[in-house]
Amino acid sequence: MNSSVYIFGNLSSGYTQYPDEEFSSQIFQNFYTKAKATTQIAIRRDGNLMYYAYIRKLEQGKYLGICTLLNGTAITSFDGIFSLFENVISNIVTKGYLIKYNDNGTLVANTDHLYMNREELDFVAESLKGGFDNLQSTAIKLPPINYAISSESIEEFVVDDDPKDILKSSYTNGYTYIYKSKGFNTNLMNSYQGVLSRISNENASLKKENSTLKDENRKIRQQKKQYLYVILLCIAVIGCGIGLFFLNDSLNTTQGKLEAANDTIKMNNTEISNLSSQINNLRLSLTDEKEKREIAEEKLDDLKNSISSTIPMLITDIEIANVYSDGTIETSYGSSIYSSSSMYLKPRLTYTGIRTGESITLYAKLYGISGTLQTGNSSPSGYTFSSSVTVSEGSDNTCELSGWGGANKGFWSRGSYRYEIWYGNVCLKSKTFYLY
Repeated sequence: MNSSVYIFGNLSSGYTQYPDEEFSSQIFQNFYTKAKATTQIAIRRDGNLMYYAYIRKLEQGKYLGICTLLNGTAITSFDGIFSLFENVISNIVTKGYLIKYNDNGTLVANTDHLYMNREELDFVAESLKGGFDNLQSTAIKLPPINYAISSESIEEFVVDDDPKDILKSSYTNGYTYIYKSKGFNTNLMNSYQGVLSRISNENASLKKENSTLKDENRKIRQQKKQYLYVILLCIAVIGCGIGLFFLNDSLNTTQGKLEAANDTIKMNNTEISNLSSQINNLRLSLTDEKEKREIAEEKLDDLKNSISSTIPMLITDIEIANVYSDGTIETSYGSSIYSSSSMYLKPRLTYTGIRTGESITLYAKLYGISGTLQTGNSSPSGYTFSSSVTVSEGSDNTCELSGWGGANKGFWSRGSYRYEIWYGNVCLKSKTFYLY
């Protein structure tokens, strides 16, 4: 299935999006303006493009959204879409690099900008693409546009409404919202949230009890000082030889009270010791959770090492520029390209080097608006063109490949295009872009 994935939201430092494309950011932000429930699916039809977005509200006006963009296809299984998005959110929460549960068991943002988590987001995108591929059996060809209905029209549903009505609205109206107010957490999320909430409540209770015991202990110490003053006074009286017999009885009574006070102090110290043991057990539990996370990170590193035998680099982004035949840039990388000025479409890759220093040959496939592979007399078999690249060390490296197109402006028509970058039999990265 021809699809693209976007992640967006209002996180720790405001609105952020990945990939960051100006033409789509307004659509995604408009989705949130109608978000009434904790979770909802927002669907947008724009010509032959269908946007399927899932929005999860967080605390304090924050939210996280995931959107899959399809070309010429509409999905009919809305339960399947909800289930797919909810499992992706559960995976993100478990790893905790975008959103997480805080100590109180509340879902909160955990990053400032999405581009800071490119590798993780690429795994999310590939997982979501695979999920939509599995929904292919429920897909239909997108019907023609009904021009009698405004492209900005809005229709709202709840998840229990008739799927036929929702489907018709999805390809007829400009915007369709499906709200879901309960049952949106997976079993794993509910279990994780419950444990954190219980630990938080127990910790608060222990702190309160510990504070009460400290106050009682302070009072007992004050009483002990008072008893000491009484003893000193009695000694002074004895020294004066006044009322020896009656002072002795008073001292015996005072001694009994002191022993009772000491017993109370010992009991309180025992309770404090028990509370300290419980707190230490909680700390050990948290340490165990950290160790599990470290193990998961080590497994991720092992996975990266295992793929190095077949993948020389991990491409994190593809940006497209519009250039002349001599390579001079007409429209810079990542900017909006208009069909009236289009010539050669030249890709630039951002990547993390795996096989550092190795010279490799990358093959590019460029698909037109009809999904046809663009080729010419000089094209390698099954590809549009190829380019040689030397892999650099580290992350955030860039390299430019050859462009494809024609010397005259207006060479390409308005619509959606896709570049795929291949190494051997492996597609390293794909990028869908739009000519206006």
